[in-house]
Amino acid sequence: MIERIYSEGQLSELPANGVEAQKIRALFRAYGGGYDFCRFFRQRSPDGSTYFSALDGSFVISGGAGADYAEIAQLLNIHGFSDVFCSEEAGIQLDNLLAARFTRVDLMEYSCEKADVSCQEILRGLEISPSDIWKIIGTRFEIQFEPWYLDMSHRVRHGISTCFSDGKAALVMQHNINDEALLSQVCVLKEFEGQGYASRLLKTVCSAVPGKVQIVCENSLAAFYRKCGFSKTENKYVGIARH
Repeated sequence: MIERIYSEGQLSELPANGVEAQKIRALFRAYGGGYDFCRFFRQRSPDGSTYFSALDGSFVISGGAGADYAEIAQLLNIHGFSDVFCSEEAGIQLDNLLAARFTRVDLMEYSCEKADVSCQEILRGLEISPSDIWKIIGTRFEIQFEPWYLDMSHRVRHGISTCFSDGKAALVMQHNINDEALLSQVCVLKEFEGQGYASRLLKTVCSAVPGKVQIVCENSLAAFYRKCGFSKTENKYVGIARH
């Protein structure tokens, strides 16, 4: 049975670690459970709970043991979904149940036992606003400005996400929870490609943040992140709805 979640106490069985769990936890901390455009659900089974979130039509699934993927697929179809992020197991199961194209992606990880204080000072000086970082991100990603900006500015305002840029390269720290930080939208202005700006910004962030720094990327980008000190830890799946 699937139930909607309205309070943080209902997240008590959400795993303390794992990229899917942290994505859900970060979204709940940013928005809470009271909005219709941002919803949270729990599916209970004798073996544990499966959690999932929906920001508009974008779903994240943190699958538990004994998850009923047929029921989950039914809810996604009723709710309407644009994309799904989930574990490899969930992706394989849902690939047969949803009208979506599922692609395997890499979860890459950088571990830092102790933060470099000098890098932390540098990083503080690189924090910028969502509107300013868009001047770089908007030139490299096919992202609609209004929904991206409304979500990112809300997350930044609530202390969930942080934007960093040196004026040439940029990235977003989506969250940093339970010693797991997640980066996204790493890019550099086209005229500065191949000059090391993105890798230097990445290394500064990774050296300043103790614990795990993670990023989800396509296989074609894995070599770049390995050069920056990341290593692959897991396969994840992204499903895009077929229209």
